[in-house]
Amino acid sequence: MKRTCNSQSGMSLLEVTFAAGIMATALSLLFGSLISISLIGRLNEDKSVAHTELASTMEQLRSLEFSDLMTFTPPTPTTPGVEQTLTLEAYFADGTTLALPLTPNILGEVTVPENLPNPLEIRATLLWQNEKGHIFQAHATTSVGR
Repeated sequence: MKRTCNSQSGMSLLEVTFAAGIMATALSLLFGSLISISLIGRLNEDKSVAHTELASTMEQLRSLEFSDLMTFTPPTPTTPGVEQTLTLEAYFADGTTLALPLTPNILGEVTVPENLPNPLEIRATLLWQNEKGHIFQAHATTSVGR
């Protein structure tokens, strides 16, 4: 049996170029989405570690006596990110705030305001910046009785 070759069989250079362009576009979209998923995963991991750090601080606050609470200095977080700041505030009944820890006077005594509510609402705010420069903030609130 003799086989005949048709000069029209196969693909032209234009068809190959078009197919390669479609494949390149599809692959770039696929790899772009994989990079985005990786970035979002890393951000969520940072947030999870930050919330764990915040929860740990809140547990420390709940275990303190009221007198120790006024002078409690929160530990400096070591994770996540490049820069971290943990601040504590106490809320009065009228909504005004009192920054904690209270600073002692010249004699080393801490003057606690008389009109603090019972229970006292404490708000912890963790502010951090990751290595990519993204800034995040997390809050937690607890009530402490006298």
